[in-house]
Formats: sequence, structure tokens, C-alpha cells
Amino acid sequence: MTEILICGCTELFTEEALLRLAEEYRVVIAGPSAVSGNQKHITAYKTSPTEEKFRQLFDVYSFQTIYYVSGYTDGGNGLFGETQQLEQVMLECSRSRVDKLVVFSTVDSQNYMASYGKQGELLKKDYYSSRCFGAGQMEEMCQYFMERSKMPTVMIRLPYLADRINDKNFLGHIFRSMYEEEKVMLPYHREDPLNFLTLDDLVELMFQLTEETEDDSGIYYAVSGYHYTYGDLEDMLKIAVLDAKIVYENYPFVAEIPSYPKELRRKYGFIPMDNAMENIGTYYRTFVNEVMTQKSGLAGKIMSLFARAGKGALKYVELVLVFIIAEIISHYTSESIYFKFVDVRLFYIIIMGTIYGMRTGLVAAVLECLVLIREYALMGMNGTILFYNIENWIPFVVYLMAGSITGYISNKKDDALAFVRREYSLLRDKYLFLSDVYHGAVENKGEYKKQILGFKDSFGKIFDAVQKLDSEYPERIFFEGVKVLEDILENHTIAIYTLDSWQKFGRLAVCSNSLLTKLTKSIRIEDYSQLYDTVKKGQVWKNTDMVPGMPMYACGIFKEGTMVLLITIQEADVEQYGMHYMNIFQIMCGLVQTSFLRALEYEELAESKMYDPRTHIAYPERLRQLLEVQESMKEAGVADHVLIRFKDKDKERVSDQLSGMIRASDVLGTDEDGNIYLLLVQMNRENFRIVGDRLNGKGMKYQIVEAVG
Repeated sequence: MTEILICGCTELFTEEALLRLAEEYRVVIAGPSAVSGNQKHITAYKTSPTEEKFRQLFDVYSFQTIYYVSGYTDGGNGLFGETQQLEQVMLECSRSRVDKLVVFSTVDSQNYMASYGKQGELLKKDYYSSRCFGAGQMEEMCQYFMERSKMPTVMIRLPYLADRINDKNFLGHIFRSMYEEEKVMLPYHREDPLNFLTLDDLVELMFQLTEETEDDSGIYYAVSGYHYTYGDLEDMLKIAVLDAKIVYENYPFVAEIPSYPKELRRKYGFIPMDNAMENIGTYYRTFVNEVMTQKSGLAGKIMSLFARAGKGALKYVELVLVFIIAEIISHYTSESIYFKFVDVRLFYIIIMGTIYGMRTGLVAAVLECLVLIREYALMGMNGTILFYNIENWIPFVVYLMAGSITGYISNKKDDALAFVRREYSLLRDKYLFLSDVYHGAVENKGEYKKQILGFKDSFGKIFDAVQKLDSEYPERIFFEGVKVLEDILENHTIAIYTLDSWQKFGRLAVCSNSLLTKLTKSIRIEDYSQLYDTVKKGQVWKNTDMVPGMPMYACGIFKEGTMVLLITIQEADVEQYGMHYMNIFQIMCGLVQTSFLRALEYEELAESKMYDPRTHIAYPERLRQLLEVQESMKEAGVADHVLIRFKDKDKERVSDQLSGMIRASDVLGTDEDGNIYLLLVQMNRENFRIVGDRLNGKGMKYQIVEAVG
């Protein structure tokens, strides 16, 4: 299963959106707000790119696509250490050779006033806000990384994201302000353009980005295609809430945003389907019902108040209530002989200090000291007597010491407990991480086993290659040979040339799809003298000097000491420059040689059954076999051909007229009705004009056809 990583500002993705992605991919979430755990192909880690735990993810998973969500997306102000986080993500992508990095940015990155020189060069950009500046610098950083690393990097400039239940995005903040009857702050002017992209459309775009295998590096706008302004948003909000308070901050806005995502549609077929602006009212009602319901009503407000106040308010409420109870008990038991030696106030201080710590214990002691001073005053004892009589100090000292000591012991206990909890949390996170590693290893065990068994150097691969090359027809070997070489060598720049008997020219027989329109149909051997001198000795030629226009590797196929084929690798990656790779190339060329020579031998033995001995014109069955092979190669995009039918049915006359005009690789044949055909290989209708002029010059009448018969 394809594995993708979403990191950065992950709170912009709802659980619903992640579950949709998890239907097709294994989704890993890495963000500060992510909750560790697993759920149906979704694994979340509470970490950021600057942490060691984030780096370890690349040792566990084989990510095909990385999605980095910038903190500037959806009107945000950026993440803490945004550039450092993005830099670390790019470094890990490069180290782990990830297929593609996708960075979600913001359309506001282009909100600047540019200054140009006399030659039209860009001198500087005056950004209108720090957020725009940060987003712009982040994009420039991505472009630099893309150019230096040559890694496919896609930057998507997003407008605001719209969703029904996400209170973390721009629209969610607006809805919350409206519900709490606060001012709604809109950043720009009423007449400035506004665009929303729904989260559903963004998920569809992510599917297409992940599935695209070609290098699609660049910057794209992902806009909805609907034209609105901030004034339109104000009107829709006031329809939802009549007395909504809308305030414009009137920041400058000069960014030029396209009206439709033309580039994304051309590249990926991406078409936004939802119009978020028309559903603002529905979004708000859903938001209130599903997000804010728990905060509605009297009970909800009370719970919200306590949640805001926290344990601190509850602590002091208990302090006062227990103080009152202690004083009541002390008042009614003061005259009792049974409680003569029991100090209820001291118990109160010890209880408060033990439960809530030193600070609360001292507060309780001070309260009881104040009560004690009041009692002394009612007894007629003035301050002077109270101060100078040391015996009167004893209760005060005892109260303060009791509050201090019990509070200190309680604080030490809390500190030790907090330390143990931190250790437990750390061990739990490590356990969860190791558990994910274990389950991932078990899940991928079968896949890794298949990879080992199907490794490029394994006997299974070699056996499969021999089977594909087992054919009686040289043309079929050309077709299968290219596919086998591409598979084994992991290279898609293979070309096979046939050489004439004079060793003067090489004719392109077949090549990889990517080279079909790039390579010339014929080459002059003298232009490749250095390559030819090495290959004719039976050695592999390697372009160690990086000579322009020359292939990276070349190897010859020989028949009775004469070179009949030249197999080349036009381009190679850095990892394919070693001796090991060159040896594999030579071995595969040897397999092609064995199969090709065997096919030639069969063709020579069966020549009388396939070709007319007088004119060497192919019989109908042979012509259809060759045409079938050429059609297969044309469909695969590795070769092309043109088939023409002559009006003249005289074999000897047509053969004599074409003598010296057609190439050795071209085929002259007939059908069951006696019609004569000419199969021109590695030729299309555009370059057929030269051959056509020659045929017209000979006075030959012909017609271009698609099939025989």
C-alpha cells in the first residue's frame, strides 16, 4: 500500500478527510497537535520535523509522497520555526529518496509590490505583511531545494479552506466569533477578491498528486473558479446571523489570483466541484450543531466557566468552605471538656497543606492566625501584650509551621508524581512507536519477501528474461528485448540499432518510449568511431568522458565475427555508473545475442517458406507476422511504421523498381489476392514524404493503408 506523510499544520485536516485518504493509502500524521494512535490505516505521531522522532519515521516507513502544510495556509501566521521545519522535511526527503514533496502554501505569498529594472529584471519585492513575506520566502526556499536536489517538488497555493466542522481554519474562527457574539475580523477590503476551496476538493487533488508518476515540479494555484469578494462573504454571514458584527482590517491586497486552476486541470484533470460560498449558511448551522452544542445552555456556560477557571478556583472555594466549617466546629466545641486538647484549626491547616501544597497551607495558617488575633482582641488583650508575651506566639508559630511543613511534603510528593508521569508518558510514546514499527514490519514482510525473490539480479528475473526472449522472429526479440532490458536495468533509455553489411550505417530498430521522438532513425558509424572501435572488440563502451551526443553505454551483437546489432543506453543515473551495473548490461546483451542469433538461424532455414526465392518478397503469412510485431511495438510506443499498397501486382517489376531505394530493414510482401505491400519500419507519415517523392519519381502508384487485405 502506498504510504504518505502529512506534516506541518495538520489541524487543518479533519478526521473525515483523513479517513477518505486512508481508503487508498496508509496515512501517517506528524504534528504537534496530532494524538498518538492508530485508526484504519491512519497513524498519528505527536512530533514536529525538528525532533528526532520525526526522523525515525523515515526509517520505519517508505513514504512515496510527503505533504507539508505550511502554517501560513488558510490565513495562518506561520508555525514556530517554520523555515527550520521545512528545511528538515526537505533534508529527510532527499535522504530517503521520497518520490515527491508537496508543499501547501497560500495565495497571499504573492501579495507584494514588485520593483523592476530597466531590462525587466526583478529588483525587489515589498511585502505588505510579515505573513506574506514569510510565505514568499518559504516558496523561494522550496524552489532552491527543487533546483539543487532535482527532486520532484510541487507547491500548491491555496485560498481559504472551507469545511463544515473544522474550528481550526479561517472559516471556523469566523463561525466561533459569530456564535460568541464577538467581532468578525476580515483582513482585507470589502471589494477585494475572495476564494474558498473545500476540503473535499483538496482531498481529491491529493489523490491525483499522489498517483502522478511523472516529474510535475512547479507552482500551481488551487482555486475554486468562483468569483466572490469579501463583501459577498459579509452578506452571506449576515444572512446566517442578522446582527453579525463584521469589521474590515483593510490590509493592502494586490495579489493576482487566476480565476480558474487551468494548470492543475491540464496536468491532473483537477476540477473543483463545490461552491463553498453558496453553502456558508449551511456550514454555519452545521458548525453550531456539531461543534458548539456542548457549550450551549446554562449548564454548558457553567462548565465552560469552570474549564476556564481550572482547578485554581475550585481550590480556593474549598479553602473558604472548609475554613467556615472548621470555625463552626471550633466555636461549638470550645467549651466541651472532650475537645479541650483538640485543635480543630490545626487540623484544618494540615488538611489544606497536605491536599493543595505549601501556598494553600500558608494561606490557611494566615486565616487562622487572623481569627486568633480577633479572639485575643475580644478578650481585651492589646497588641503590645500580645507581642511581648512569648507564650502568645506559640499558636501562631505552630500554625505557620504546620502549613509550611505539610505543604512542603505535599509539593515534594506532587513533584515526584509529575516526574513519574512524565517518565510514564515517555515510555508509553516509545512503546507505541515500537508497536507501530513492529506492526509495520509484519505487514510489509510479505512485500519485502516478494522484492527479494524478484530482485533484479535473482535467478527468477533472469529466467523470466530468457522466456521472453525465446522467439523465432528477430523482430519479436527486438520488441521483447527492450522491455527486458528496461526491467532488469531499471532504465528507460534503451535503443537497438541494426548495422548494414558494410558497417557504415546503423538503422534504429526499436527504442524506449521516451526516445522515440528524440533519436534519429539512422546513424553514421564514422560519427561514433571511438564507440565503434571499443565495441567491435567485444567490450562494453562507457562514456566516462561525458561526450555530448554519445550514449552512456554501448554493446555489440556479433554474427560470425561481424557486428549486426548495437545496443545502447542513452542516459544513466549516478547510481548506474559503477562496474556492477556495466557487468549486468553486458550479461543481458549476451542473452539478447543468443536469442537473436538463434532466430536468425531459424529464419535462414525457413527462408524458402517465408520469402519468394526469385524476388525475395515475403509470403502473406510472413508479412502478417511482421506487421503484427510492428503494430505491437507501435502500441507500446517503442517503434513506428508506414504500410503502403502498390496498384501494380507484378512482383518482378515492383521488386526491380524498388531495388536500391528501400532499406534492408524494410519488408516487401504480398497478400492472398496478389497485392504487393511495402512495410517501412521506424517511419511515420511526416518523414514518409521523402520516400513518397522517390516513388512518384519512378512513376509508381501506391496508397497508404492501415492493414493487409
